[in-house]
Amino acid sequence: MRFIIAFFLSFLLLGQQFSYADFPIQGRFSINDCQAYTSIRSKSQPVSLKPSQVYQAVGLNKEGGDFVSIKVDGANKWVNKNCGQLTLTGTNSDNSKPTPNNNNTGTKPTPSENYLLAISWQPAFCETHANKVECLDETETSYDATNFTLHGLWPDKLSYCGVSASDIKKDETGNWKDLPPISTDAETASELSKVMPGVKSYLDRHEWYKHGTCDGRNADGYFDIAIDLVKEINASNVRSLFAQNIGKTLSLAEVQKAYEKTFGPGTAKSMNLKCSNGLATELRVKIKRPLAGQKLGELLIPSGGTSCDKVKVDPVGVGT
Repeated sequence: MRFIIAFFLSFLLLGQQFSYADFPIQGRFSINDCQAYTSIRSKSQPVSLKPSQVYQAVGLNKEGGDFVSIKVDGANKWVNKNCGQLTLTGTNSDNSKPTPNNNNTGTKPTPSENYLLAISWQPAFCETHANKVECLDETETSYDATNFTLHGLWPDKLSYCGVSASDIKKDETGNWKDLPPISTDAETASELSKVMPGVKSYLDRHEWYKHGTCDGRNADGYFDIAIDLVKEINASNVRSLFAQNIGKTLSLAEVQKAYEKTFGPGTAKSMNLKCSNGLATELRVKIKRPLAGQKLGELLIPSGGTSCDKVKVDPVGVGT
């Protein structure tokens, strides 16, 4: 057993012929001026790539994915597909094109240029939806008691792209359980269930069929991006402000100040603070179409929406 472990470690350390891509390909990647990384999420061990250099392409992060695995000095590195031109060779020469999700019939639309990221303060949602499973399960120590949760990532002016009439009817009448299951990998499913408690009530299916089908990527890629954006909000001064003031009232100015402390001067114009019965319910953030690996601060654009002047940060528990 020790020999086997040592054998695999030696390959990992030497960066030999293993490809960590989820979708193997054969091809070439012509580079613009950008960097490549060992890990997509953490952007670890960055290396600068030579403009106009052609690298061997050995995989994508998923079929139709946004990241290409290339060979750099014998090691596998990830680079955003937008950083260059991918040319495939061999038997998989058509697989660089994103394929429609099995749950989505018809052709893919032209993606929207702009999106709205909707994130919820779950205790306030549960004030009016107390019988939903995710609300019955919520406690003072739950992740969603002190963190924002994902409501949705909505492409502008598009909905139900390529979705059958019968599935649209199921969605619009709230029969989300009867919608076909969504195909994501285990890591995405696990992280989504954390940042979107509504998965227990099939909110993920509703969001995918109404909004995600218009994104142009598969469900795994779409939700990966949404998860990362919510994580950025939860690592921000806005989340800290809310968590430190549960049960108290905040002004819009206080929330905007915390937002700009994280994302920079003037960025509060991209955010709207929503409320119901005086309780903070959502932050809605206007962004450009996000690509995998992009930071929220790179995407923010003015929203033009309206905000509540002051809100109470609701604690867990109905009527508290």
